[in-house]
Amino acid sequence: MKLAGFLPVLLALPTLAQSTGPHGTRIGQIQTATLTESRPDPHVQFETWVVHMSRDYAESVVTGNTGIEREAGKAIVHRFVRDNFRNAYLTYTITFEPIPGTETFRVAFSDSTVPYPVSQVLRDGETIALNLAFDAQTGRKMIDYIRVGTGVMKPRQDPARDVYAEDAELTIAQPRLRTNGIEQAAADLPARVSAPVVSVDIPGQGRYLLSFKPRSEDGFERAGEAAGNSVVFSLDGNIFRIDCADRIASGSGTYNIYAKRDQAPKSDPPDNSGRVTFAAQP
Repeated sequence: MKLAGFLPVLLALPTLAQSTGPHGTRIGQIQTATLTESRPDPHVQFETWVVHMSRDYAESVVTGNTGIEREAGKAIVHRFVRDNFRNAYLTYTITFEPIPGTETFRVAFSDSTVPYPVSQVLRDGETIALNLAFDAQTGRKMIDYIRVGTGVMKPRQDPARDVYAEDAELTIAQPRLRTNGIEQAAADLPARVSAPVVSVDIPGQGRYLLSFKPRSEDGFERAGEAAGNSVVFSLDGNIFRIDCADRIASGSGTYNIYAKRDQAPKSDPPDNSGRVTFAAQP
């Protein structure tokens, strides 16, 4: 095992280093770490975004990697995020392993001061959103977007936002499901489901209810995002990715997804929901 050295800590973040979108501010530059010493690929990128915080608040956040350990077939990155205004210091360790003979990577978290998902399998260029901090009263949040792959990977333009329309519906067309990166078998799925609440039955996991609206009075929580033809949500440490044949939302942005586990999965789903059921693995 070889320690690649202590990466310099950023003591100040110049204004020009930030990227501001309509709904959030990216902290500093995109930070890149190569997973091998001899080649630029594969590599991992880290983007930290703050949402609903003043620019002064955003400028108080410092991020970086304290080191990279490279072993045969894997790389271990030690990551930190520090908030100088609130004296918060968040850390986690993330391990990347290219899976031989595929264009996928196994990604696992450990030694974390924030909740993290179970081990994931990511395809080249895919992203994990790791929630670092969230204030339920103000809606303020801080997120690390972790992207792994080869070649040029497209940066984010903005974090996810809420859908404005009160009657917004999710459209699920010819869906394909992956649980923690592993593709799941499809059942006799409907060609298209469109509803304000979509009920998704996942083998071995249970039933989840998805919505674009917060519905906090019904126990929903912010669990992921929808963009283009894909919706990704995370509950109970698992990450579920549903890829569809058409757009999930009528708009072209990236939207928050709210979800909850249905505590009575043997009953019929809510009246305003559509239902998607995936099959158990053979």
